[in-house]
Amino acid sequence: MRTLALAGAGLLAACQQEPGFDERYEDATKRIEASSKAIDAQLAPTAAPTRGGGAAAAPVR
Repeated sequence: MRTLALAGAGLLAACQQEPGFDERYEDATKRIEASSKAIDAQLAPTAAPTRGGGAAAAPVR
């Protein structure tokens, strides 16, 4: 009887549900935000200063 209970518990543990859409979406969002912050941190020291007190320069024609 004990063996049957342990086998049943083992089967239940093996049959875990896959994460739902919302869980996968939240996980992907967190990973993308972390990646974005890491890229921003790498680029921040090398960013060139802008002209005109922070305003973007107009394209030359």
